[in-house]
Amino acid sequence: MKQKFISLALAVMLLLGVTGCAMSTPASVGSIGGVDIPAGIYLLAQYNAYNTASGAAKLATGETASNVKAVLKAECTGTINGEEVTTDGADYVARLTLRSLQYYAAVEKKFDELGGTLDEAATAEAKTADTQWENNSDLYAANGISKATLEKYQLNSKKADACLKLIYGENGSSPVTEQEYADYINNDCYYLELVQLPLFDQSTYTFASDDQKAEIEALANQCRDDLAAATSESALYSAAMTYVPQAFTALGSSVEATQALYYTGSGLFTPSDLSSYNTNDGGNSITDAVKAAGTGNWTVADLGMSYMIVRSLDPMEQGTVDDFVSRYNLLDAMKSDALQDEFYAEGAEMENNLSASVMKTYSASKIKKTVK
Repeated sequence: MKQKFISLALAVMLLLGVTGCAMSTPASVGSIGGVDIPAGIYLLAQYNAYNTASGAAKLATGETASNVKAVLKAECTGTINGEEVTTDGADYVARLTLRSLQYYAAVEKKFDELGGTLDEAATAEAKTADTQWENNSDLYAANGISKATLEKYQLNSKKADACLKLIYGENGSSPVTEQEYADYINNDCYYLELVQLPLFDQSTYTFASDDQKAEIEALANQCRDDLAAATSESALYSAAMTYVPQAFTALGSSVEATQALYYTGSGLFTPSDLSSYNTNDGGNSITDAVKAAGTGNWTVADLGMSYMIVRSLDPMEQGTVDDFVSRYNLLDAMKSDALQDEFYAEGAEMENNLSASVMKTYSASKIKKTVK
């Protein structure tokens, strides 16, 4: 009975401790810039760093990402601090872990300096850690990471979002001006109208055959011509209801005409919105196509998973700066990357008072990728 009671007590400490560690181990690994780094945050940063390293590791035949010793010894090549790095897995994990902790500390410090507070909505969103915990609780617990740690990490992300508004928002210390918004909308964004004809059958998880693709390409070209000749404001929706079902039929599938409307759209697209269509040669499948066609002209872009019938329009003929600022998260699109870089830079300049002995206690060699 005594042995069972001790085991239960240890389990409770693991679940309730903010760091996710038993009391016999240090609750903190030190500080960066005066910001305390809880052990749980360290372990989570290290665990995430390991997952990144395992994807960059050159493993021998038969070795997998679950083989921690192999990953830590393997050669890893990737980008850290904007530079390509080739080193062993253990060093790669250590570098990424430190970078993550520096970012964490910089966010915490900046948030406090700005007098930031999180509203109930932001705090509630941090509870999304519940799902993350439920899906991987055994593995997280095996690595000394508690649900409270996941929530603390999520709160740090929300603080970063708050800093963005506290600095660049309307009432921030360096607010983005209307002219800056206008320049960004005109020079970096695209206002697009589009219809997509699928080249992938989601019901069978198969791509269109060469014959099917040729048939759908012909439909896309016909749709483009119809839209080019149309004068009705509802032409985009009519085109979707006409050609999307035909594309599904060509794939050997079907879709209701009303559901075809999900394959059309119009609005302002930021570089981030379009980034998934970037090509290996530095271009972009969508923007290259609309640039070549010219503003207002319909064209067809091959996106691999679909044919997009698309045209770009002058954004300022579709709305005002205030309209776009209120409807789209332009502040995030314009400034989030720059602020993130600033956090990394500031974190790297902060005084590092992490304990080498404590970090050794939480060595990456103790990471577990499977739970028995």
